[in-house]
Amino acid sequence: MKSENRVLVGEITSAHGIRGFVKVYPYTDTPERLTEIRRVFLGEEEDLREVLSSSIQKNLALMQFEGIETRNQAERLRKTSVYIPLEDRRVPEDDEFFIEDLIGLPVTDTDGRALGEVAEVLLQSANDVLVVRDADKEIMIPFVKAFVKTVEATGITVALIGGMEA
Repeated sequence: MKSENRVLVGEITSAHGIRGFVKVYPYTDTPERLTEIRRVFLGEEEDLREVLSSSIQKNLALMQFEGIETRNQAERLRKTSVYIPLEDRRVPEDDEFFIEDLIGLPVTDTDGRALGEVAEVLLQSANDVLVVRDADKEIMIPFVKAFVKTVEATGITVALIGGMEA
């Protein structure tokens, strides 16, 4: 299955207990969302697996998947990416964006000058940071309303301040 048909939601860190449960590090700012997932792809496999059980413990999700019944089976999944089908992805709320939707978007300043495109989004404790690259430079822009003026499917408009652009 092609990666555009699935969304990365976390990574298995270890086994938990003896009945096939795994600990999943969530790639979301709200780990509780993983408890709503009903089916997943594990790694690059093409078969969907049913989620039999899920809960949150500290900042990790404890999950049990169809066909994983023992600790040994669960341990073999360590460092495996967990995906959901694209059609199962929830609809973002206003002023909320999925990282994969931002990657590759062209970025311009408020004067219309092209700055590059979003190469990655750094998840920081205070606020996320857009990493904008073109052939010659890289600009790091805090993803806050003071700098990010508009986000649309066609691109992002930002307001830069002195020192932001190298």
